[in-house]
Amino acid sequence: MTSRGLVVTDRFLAIIGTLDTKGAEVTFLRDCLRDLGWKTKVIDAGLLGPPAFQPDVSREEVATRAGKSIEGLLSEGKDKVAAVEAMAQGIIRFVTEWVERGEVAGVIGLGGGVGTWLGTSVMRSLPLGFPKVMVSTIPFQDIRPLIGTKDIVLFPSVADILGLNPLLRKVLRNASSALAAMAGLPQKEESSKRVIGATALGITTPAVLASRRILERRGYEMTCYHANGYGGRAFEEGVAMGMFAAVLDLTTHELTNQLFHGTGLAGEDRLEAAGKKGIPQLVAPGGIDVISRGPIETLSSEERKRPHYRHSPFFTHVRVSSEEMIQVGKVMAEKLNRSQGPVTVAVPLKGFSDRNRAGDLFYDPEADGAFLLALKKKLLPEHRVVEIDAHLNDEVFASRACDLLFEMMDEGRKT
Repeated sequence: MTSRGLVVTDRFLAIIGTLDTKGAEVTFLRDCLRDLGWKTKVIDAGLLGPPAFQPDVSREEVATRAGKSIEGLLSEGKDKVAAVEAMAQGIIRFVTEWVERGEVAGVIGLGGGVGTWLGTSVMRSLPLGFPKVMVSTIPFQDIRPLIGTKDIVLFPSVADILGLNPLLRKVLRNASSALAAMAGLPQKEESSKRVIGATALGITTPAVLASRRILERRGYEMTCYHANGYGGRAFEEGVAMGMFAAVLDLTTHELTNQLFHGTGLAGEDRLEAAGKKGIPQLVAPGGIDVISRGPIETLSSEERKRPHYRHSPFFTHVRVSSEEMIQVGKVMAEKLNRSQGPVTVAVPLKGFSDRNRAGDLFYDPEADGAFLLALKKKLLPEHRVVEIDAHLNDEVFASRACDLLFEMMDEGRKT
């Protein structure tokens, strides 16, 4: 253990880089980690030429793990995308084995566009909580596809990664120090409390905060996901992995975005994992009255005629029509009807999001009522719909929703 309380063990840190074009930079990164007391293993992902130095895992070994050869990858129609994807798969097989055997404590990569794509492809395959750092030239673009649903730390290189210089050396020192610190943290015993998975957005935050207080008073913990597309994907993945005893899915806004091509799509399988897992799910229509669009200047002429407002400089919320609310109700019912566990839908009768209140911009009880009728008509009778005379963000709604969830969980323990 170091003087800072960090633990350096017999495990090593893995470095992913293309040694034909980034040899000097990978060497510097490796030396930084060694200076911090860590063993390293360098994996060569290069395809253009021979490596600048002998790696611990050669590009030939990587290709073989993917069922390919370097010669074959370079000759198969010069398909660079297929070649890089194969190298990523080969590295994933190496790193996954090391993780399973407890030999590796963290992974770091560096690269430009292709190197970042390759490195983050590997990192997205690794468990949550496992240290992952990527030094990249491209965080100035939309990085969501690179991060996916994983906890990858991205370090902007600022300058290009084309030779060492004072700026890049500083960035690489910081990145290596971050990885070493994360990898060296002593293990802490996790709480034995049962965990409830939940969803939230800014427009439903009061409901989720009130629910969290109620859950904590009952001895539970909450893991809440931002229902912005990637958050919903991560939520569904967490449910499928068995992370939660039950779900409090108060913010099903992503169903609307998926149906009507809004921003931040969670995928066609949103609102399905809990049903497949058979765990209790309390579902509410939080934010389904809103389609998320981009900056206000990107709205169509038809959208500008609807109630809308800027949520931030980057997102505009547009009110959903009665006809669209009917579609949302049908789709929600169809998904919940496939559930193998108990389901309750809690419907607040005074509004589904912060601006959907009497007298405010998005208040449209006729449209919300159309959703409710469609849901009740399509939902199987074994699933409950409970109407609550409150707004979604009122504390009385959160209290009743949590009570309904506890009832399902208590029933499950009796059987």
